[in-house]
Formats: sequence, C-alpha cells, structure tokens
Amino acid sequence: MDWMLEGLLQGTQFQTLYNRKIEALRKEYHLRKIDIDILYFLYKSGDHNTSKDICNLNLFNKGHISQSVDRMVKQQLIHAVHDQEDRRCVHLVLTQQAVSIIEQAAELRGQMRNIILKGVTEEERKVLLQVSRKVNQNIRDALRNS
Repeated sequence: MDWMLEGLLQGTQFQTLYNRKIEALRKEYHLRKIDIDILYFLYKSGDHNTSKDICNLNLFNKGHISQSVDRMVKQQLIHAVHDQEDRRCVHLVLTQQAVSIIEQAAELRGQMRNIILKGVTEEERKVLLQVSRKVNQNIRDALRNS
C-alpha cells in the first residue's frame, strides 16, 4: 500500500492537527478530546444519543465512553434520561451549558475542513466522499467477519 494512503487511513497527521486546534478549548473547559468528540456527536446525532450509539462508531471503547459521560454529567454538560418505553436505555442529553462548547467545536471543525480540503474541487470532494464510504464499509465488514 502506498505510504501516503496508509498515513491518510491511519489519520495520524489529521489527529495531530485536530489536537492542536482543540487544545485551547480543552484547557478552557477542562475537557479531554473524547469529551469534545462525544459532545459533538450528541449534537449531531438526533435520537441516536445513547452510549451504545457512541460505541457503535468504533472510535472509543465502552470504558472510555463511560468515564467521559460520568465526567460530563458531573460538569453538568449532559444529563442522562431514561427511555420512556425501555428503562434500561439511557439517552444522553446536552445541557444549555454545553452549547457554547459545541459551537466552538463546530467552528474548529469547519476550520479543519477548510484546511484539509483547500484546493480540492467539488468533483474531487464527491469522489473522496464516495471512496471513503466504501473504505469505511469494507473496514466494518472485515471487523464483523473477524
């Protein structure tokens, strides 16, 4: 495999840039990277707002998610609400206090998108999206079958 493609798939350079971008936000609100990622996920996820939904992304393990959720409940950034039909199911709901953090995180993500897609045409972006969806599906299939 081409080392440039392998580096892109591993995401190490992207993660380094992302970590630099969110460092001030992390320090200001005493958050970890996973906390910001979970807040942003909950903001975008709609009804898919449980720890299991977060875990299904395969980005974090259950223990890290649980620790992050506990930490953010204590910081009053999210609260847990039991599902009306299935009391075993707990929905994670953002508080108003989390909105400012999420707005800043969204702005940083927009900056990241502009940086990494600078000079990429709309047609190339569409191809990149199609290819990345296929690659992600191949990885999910391989993980399910192993």
